[in-house]
Parts: sequence; C-alpha cells; structure tokens
Amino acid sequence: MNAYTFRIQQPEARRAEVELQVESRGAESLDVRLPVWTPGSYLVREHQRHVDGLRAEGDGRELQVEKVDKQTWRVRSSGARAIRVWYRLHCFELTVRTNHVDSTHAFLNPSATAAFVVGREGETCSVRLQLPWSWRAWVALPFEDGAYVAQDYDELADSPFECGTEASHAVHTFTARGVRHELVVWGRGDFDGLRVVADLIKIIDAEAGIFGGLPYPDRYLFILHLNDKSRGGLEHRRSCALIVPRFSFVQKTPYEDFLLLVAHEFFHLWNVKRVRPSAFTPYDWTRENHTRLLWAMEGLTSTYEVVTLLRAGLVTPQRFLEIWAERTTQLLRTPGRLRTSLSQASFDAWIKHYRPDESTANTTVSYYLKGSIVGFLLDLELRRRSGGAKSLDDLVRTLFEKHGRPPGLPEDGVEKAAIDLIGDRSLHEWFQRAIHSTEELELDEALAGVGLKPVLAPAGGADDKGGAEQDPDDAPPPDARNRSWIGATLREKTGALEIASVADGSPAQAAGLAAGDEIIAVDGFRADLKQRLARAQPGQTVRLALFRMDELVEVSVQLAAAPRDTVTFIPDPRATPEQLAARDKWLGARWPE
Repeated sequence: MNAYTFRIQQPEARRAEVELQVESRGAESLDVRLPVWTPGSYLVREHQRHVDGLRAEGDGRELQVEKVDKQTWRVRSSGARAIRVWYRLHCFELTVRTNHVDSTHAFLNPSATAAFVVGREGETCSVRLQLPWSWRAWVALPFEDGAYVAQDYDELADSPFECGTEASHAVHTFTARGVRHELVVWGRGDFDGLRVVADLIKIIDAEAGIFGGLPYPDRYLFILHLNDKSRGGLEHRRSCALIVPRFSFVQKTPYEDFLLLVAHEFFHLWNVKRVRPSAFTPYDWTRENHTRLLWAMEGLTSTYEVVTLLRAGLVTPQRFLEIWAERTTQLLRTPGRLRTSLSQASFDAWIKHYRPDESTANTTVSYYLKGSIVGFLLDLELRRRSGGAKSLDDLVRTLFEKHGRPPGLPEDGVEKAAIDLIGDRSLHEWFQRAIHSTEELELDEALAGVGLKPVLAPAGGADDKGGAEQDPDDAPPPDARNRSWIGATLREKTGALEIASVADGSPAQAAGLAAGDEIIAVDGFRADLKQRLARAQPGQTVRLALFRMDELVEVSVQLAAAPRDTVTFIPDPRATPEQLAARDKWLGARWPE
C-alpha cells in the first residue's frame, strides 16, 4: 500500500505538503520519483521543479536522501521497516495539467503532486486529505475508511482533486444514462447551470450512443475552472478538468467553443483512456512516450467533438458544415502542412505542439486540426466505399472492442481496422496520402458521395474563415474578393500592429518582415493601420514604418493577390438521388433547412 497524505495548511502560501508512507520490505534503499509529464498533455513539464525540501524518516529517525537524477530521490532505509517521505510543493500554475492553490481552492493533479516508489506503481494507493476548516473535496476515486483509494498509481495519476469551500464552488448533480454525474465549478462569470447541465446530458447521451453505453458504472466528475482568458481540457478515466474564460456562456461563439471542449474531453473516455497507443501501455513517467498515433487519439476525438454537437442537436446541419469548411480553411492557411506529415507531427508533439513559435505554422501542422479533418473525410470515405453500410462509428467501436485493453493500439491499428471493416485494401493508399505524406487532402471525391462540392476562393475580408453556402444577400460584393495579401499574422498592440508570424513565400517574408516587428504607420500615416492595409490593391507597394527591437525601420512591401485558401461547401446541383439520400443519412436531416 502506498499511503499518501495531501495537506493544505496555508492556502494563501500557494503550496501543498505531500507525505508518502511505505514499507521498506527489507530493501537497502527505495527510489522515489515524480513524473515529468501529465498524461494527455504531451510535453515534459518537469513537475519536480516545484518540489521543495524532500526528506525521509524511518522508525522515528531521519534517513539519508540523495537525489540521483532530475526526478528521482534515493532513500537509504538503514534497517527501518516503515518509511515516511515528505516534501512541500509550490502550486501556482492554473492549468488543467498542473497544480494551483489559493485562499479559495486547491486543484491537485496527482501526476504533478504524488511521488511514487519505483517498482511499486502497480500497488494500491490511498490518499488522505488534511484541508482547512470548512473545505471539502471533489474527486472521482472511491472513498473508503477516510481515504480515497486507487487500484494503482496509474489510476491515482488519472484522478485530479478539486478542493475548497462550497461558497467558492457551484455544484450541480444530475443523472445521464442512469449514472450519477457531478459538475463542480470554481470561479465567477456568466455561467448558467441549468443550460449547461441540460447540454451536458445531451453530449453524454450522444457519445454513449455510439458505443452502446458508458464505460464507468457509478459516477463521473466534471471539474470546471472559470478564469480570465485560458482555455483547455484534460481527460481522465472517470473525470475531466476544464478551464475556460469566465464569460463563455451567453455569446454564441464562446459557448459553442465550450461545448466542443466538453464533447472532446468526454469522448476521450473511449479514445485515449481505454483505446490508447501501445507506446503508452504502460506509461513511462521518466521521458517522452513517442507515438505516431496522436492524429487518431486527438484528431479523431476532435472529429467527434463536432459530430457530437450535431447529433445532440446543439448545432444545426448548416453550422456543422460551416465548422468543417472553417477548419479546412485553417489548414490551407498553414504552410507547414506541405512540410510535415500528420504521423510525423504526432511523433514530434513533445518538442513542437506545446512549444509553438513564429516558425510553427511554416514548418509543421497540428495533429488536432488536420487529424480532425482526416477523421471527417475518413467517415465519408467509409460510407462511400461501403455503399453507406459502414461509417466512422463502426471503426471507433471496433477499435474500442479490439484494443480497449492492454497491450494497447498498434501503430498501424487504425488503418488495419478500417481496411478490415470494409474489405477494401485500396484504402491503404488513402491512408498513405492522408497520414504519412504531405500531399493535399482529397476533398472532392469524399464530399461528392454526399452531393457536396468544395469551392476555393480568396478571403472576402480579414474575418472570412470560410463556411457553408451563404445566402446570396449576405455574400460579399465581387470586388471584395480582389484583395491584397501581405502574408503576415497581425495582432493589435497599443498604437501599433505587431507581427506574430510571417508565411513562407509571402510578400512580408520577401520584404524581410519578421515576428516581433511593430508596424506604426502605413505610407506615412498611423491611423487605421488595418484598414489601410486592407484597402491596398494587389501589386501595390506600401511603405511600412515599424519598430524592430526598439529601432525605427522603414520597409517597402509589394502586396500580392490574396491566395485561394478560403473554403466553402456548397450543394452540387448535379447530385444524384442516391447522393442526396446519403447526405440526409449522414447529417440526420435535410440541408439546407
């Protein structure tokens, strides 16, 4: 038994105290280790950097402790039978992956909190809490004899603790699919409990319907943090942690983003928490766990976040198609898609995805974004090639049934399962192109199966993200498509436009513009910088005054015509009755409504 105690004695000091009691079992020494990463977040985060003053004692006397590498401490037992290890932990990083403590709450991720004895990860773990008066805890682990109990360290690491006063938390309990669920909300904002709970039930029901039920028997916990600007989520076996801007629940777009986040993390219950790459089975807590399957783990989950909202009735078929056109547009505006394959981007997640810089868009591609589009197209391919008999639902069910337990999903497991599902070996070439090459994805053939066509055009304006067919009255005037292009991502900065990144092959790159440059004037004028750039014509040369590392510089840029990188999905007027029927079956309703 690994017996832990988590103490929050001075929450205002932003720290926790951790104690671990184990038996020495006659060993001369024990190695105590803290993971360097959090499952579901593929970056070595060096959690041990927050550890302060690790000490040990045995049978009432202090024991020698030596740090042997960055995350491991060696405790000399000196004949002691019962050994107690304790340390302080700084907790002031508010993310879903780390620890945060203040006067109102404590959020503890065990993988960033609880050091384990090397070699005993498979043993039962218990956690007792010592909290300030009036505080309580919310955690998905069973509570027995005054402690929370996990079957092994893996389960403990997958069970975050949210603690605090009931006055600082809103708690909503509800039933979905006959199972008790709890939503615990910390932070203030425009949160609407009645609306959110009703929509959570719809999401749970839609996703459980794919797999024929829920993978947990008795309880699930949603932990939701409201903050100033951060957004993120992390999946766990019987819970998830979510963080969103505090005013995300009234306006349409932020609320849709919230629902997509919930649907994403909940779908991970099956895809990642049960079906996980063999490279993660078991986790190696000391280093990167490389796999080329993150496109399937995160990408297919990102496909289903959108599918779920459609099936739950939380977005219309029109909006469903708009989202996919917007994502395809975003992909086409990522030059790195032509340099790094989806499988390679998955493998490199540990050094690239969570550490973006000014070159990221030019050198790599998001396995979330492109992976979700590949899942969208794979669904259409499976339907088309099987005459509507099979779909992506059948594939993810097969993966769950076949690989939902150790030893995990082989690196070629998704492709093999898809080929076996429809008995079409030519699907191998489709996977080679979509996953392992940097060739463009084939939209036309997949969409044709449901009577749709992709149309590529220049953006109609700075805010044009693509979409589904527009009402002619809402379409931009023809001259709006004759826009110039500088090829730089700009963000507002007081009195200036700061360049965030520069696209490969763009006018901005040719002129030597770079991330960090602050544009303060266009053709000698500082007012309305964005509008002045937007009104310029293709081929026109503009003079930019800018600060580069505090030095005033003037640069001339010859603008180009805007690229055809904006995607719209439209109905094919020549679609056959069979294609229209396939579309209705796919969308679950006629479109447009």
